[in-house]
Amino acid sequence: MSRNEVSTGIGLRHVRVAERDTDGTIKVPSGTAHNVAYSGLRIEGANALALAIPAPQRVSAQGDDRVYHTFTLPPTEVASGDLRVSKTNMNVIALISGVKVFESPTMRAVGFGTDKQGLEPAVVLWGCRQAIDSEGGSAYFGQQVWQTYYCPNAELNVQPASMENAAVGEVVYNVTCNDATKGHLGETFTTLLNGFTKAQYLMIVTLNHLMIDAFTGDAVHRAFTLSQTPSTGSVERCTVNGVINTAYTRVTTTVTFTTAPAASAKILFCYEYVATN
Repeated sequence: MSRNEVSTGIGLRHVRVAERDTDGTIKVPSGTAHNVAYSGLRIEGANALALAIPAPQRVSAQGDDRVYHTFTLPPTEVASGDLRVSKTNMNVIALISGVKVFESPTMRAVGFGTDKQGLEPAVVLWGCRQAIDSEGGSAYFGQQVWQTYYCPNAELNVQPASMENAAVGEVVYNVTCNDATKGHLGETFTTLLNGFTKAQYLMIVTLNHLMIDAFTGDAVHRAFTLSQTPSTGSVERCTVNGVINTAYTRVTTTVTFTTAPAASAKILFCYEYVATN
């Protein structure tokens, strides 16, 4: 058995969300500098991310006064659940609702129950929690790892926090996980490599926090700046338009490609880092 295949997790630490691009990965907002990483927005104050896989359909064949076989068929619903947080973030609400934060710099406003309901943009969502390697007999037994749930094609609907006496209200994001054909680096799922061609979310286990930085190429810049410093010895992977690229060097947070990625190329860099909060 490979390392990290058996783990036990607790809590919820970091959750991030970004609009989903047409290529199935993080969409880099227009106006973002080509060489500066975009890794979505952090949803702070996360208390729980509970996703449920619907039960399968069970259809029984009957005859001769007995059930002689039960067919198990795919469910008629997709995975869904709730993300509960104790902080209200207007920018996150605007992003997942397809609206804008408005008013003056000292007075901010965002709409709920708008005419954009039903037209919310698809998003990429991921949340991680602390865990331990819990494989009995493993040389790494008891070592800290991190579990990440990654939803490559989700929709979020927000329920604002209630106002109650002597209670911290929770913002609830209702999460719907739709089918996706590509993973966190834009690589297409295949039966040969993944065992499936579509998935609603992934569980990823790493030694440290998982980060995914997105850039767009301009055929000029070769050097790109990551949002975090990759941890020593961690796994890092890079794709350009969904294809693994190893023609680069990295010094701390600066990634330098041998050849400048083409204009409008989607560059994704996935790595582990040590978070301080």
